[in-house]
Amino acid sequence: MLHTSSAPKSSPEPLGVYLHIPFCKSKCPYCDFCSFPHPAPETVTAYVTRLVASVKAWGQACKGRPVDTVYFGGGTPTLLPPSEADLLLGAVFDSFSVLSDAEVTLECNPATADRACLSLWQKGGVNRLSMGAQSAHAGELKALGRLHTWADVCRTVEDARAVGIENINLDFMMGIPHQTRESLLKTLEMAVDLSPRHLSAYCLMLEEGTPFALRGAKALGLPDDDTVADLYEAAAHFLTGKGYEHYEISNFARPGYRSQHNLHTWQGRSYVGIGVAAHGYVNGVRYGNSRDLTAFLAGRDITEERVTVTPEDAALEAIMLGLRLSDGVDLDDLTSRYPLVLSQAFLPLCDQFEKQGLLRRRGQRIALTDKGFLVSNHVIGALLDACG
Repeated sequence: MLHTSSAPKSSPEPLGVYLHIPFCKSKCPYCDFCSFPHPAPETVTAYVTRLVASVKAWGQACKGRPVDTVYFGGGTPTLLPPSEADLLLGAVFDSFSVLSDAEVTLECNPATADRACLSLWQKGGVNRLSMGAQSAHAGELKALGRLHTWADVCRTVEDARAVGIENINLDFMMGIPHQTRESLLKTLEMAVDLSPRHLSAYCLMLEEGTPFALRGAKALGLPDDDTVADLYEAAAHFLTGKGYEHYEISNFARPGYRSQHNLHTWQGRSYVGIGVAAHGYVNGVRYGNSRDLTAFLAGRDITEERVTVTPEDAALEAIMLGLRLSDGVDLDDLTSRYPLVLSQAFLPLCDQFEKQGLLRRRGQRIALTDKGFLVSNHVIGALLDACG
């Protein structure tokens, strides 16, 4: 049963809650996320038991804090058996003060979810589905080691809507082996035909230690950097032309449907991360959990990183994360909230980037352009160096 509440006017800042489900049907060769393929049923049961205990503990620690986003990520949460999913959903809504209009997202692999599965999650409170579609082309999906087909994506979208989940995100990749501008645009065209409210388009990265990284870009037939840049610009142009807001470097949304879960991170708001490899930011403390599944199942503390964020660090993070968003950063607001003194070189550097077409400056508000998004690490790094 779904339990919700409305926050009083004087309520504190809402929290986000992230829960990591680290199990997959198989491990994709490009993936470096914390996931364990082919889990034994008893391992899944033991994990959910420990996760529920952690949820209850965090709920008690955050008592009185309203929750405006809940995110079940992975791995593949839809691999959980119905009884385990129901137990976890009940624990979250019983332990936290989840707002009636909260965004509650379920990550989904199109090869692992049917209508009955999605119906269970929807009845438990899920109102948003985030699906790893990656490509509409069979050859590209095979190259990525994906188990699903485009028909699976279409079926899952249909099933989600049939059970009442209208807010759907589709994830796609750019820079797939042998991908072309034409194949990417065809994928996005087919995606838009499904009318998702949100789309994410990420560049494929060779993460250290993955099978893809061990093979190397040349052996895989990956597009070169210039081609990937062209793919990115083509995707952004196509999706904005279809009415999607390019509101973050890799994310596009219909008006009113930006990912609230991700905004907690990008806007420096508080969120709790629960489970192996989960990260959180609560009461000025940033923490990260280890990937040690055995330790977690044994009930041991798996926190491997805990950092108190100073006001100075918070200011720099506000610039770094704020510039990921098309809204950018209001410098007057920034310097009023944090003890940050911009160097004399900062604004001239902004003007320089504006002349290069990488940045927009409107008074004291600065934001990256689509062209600036392409080289965001360079621009943001230079601006951070010019602070203080």
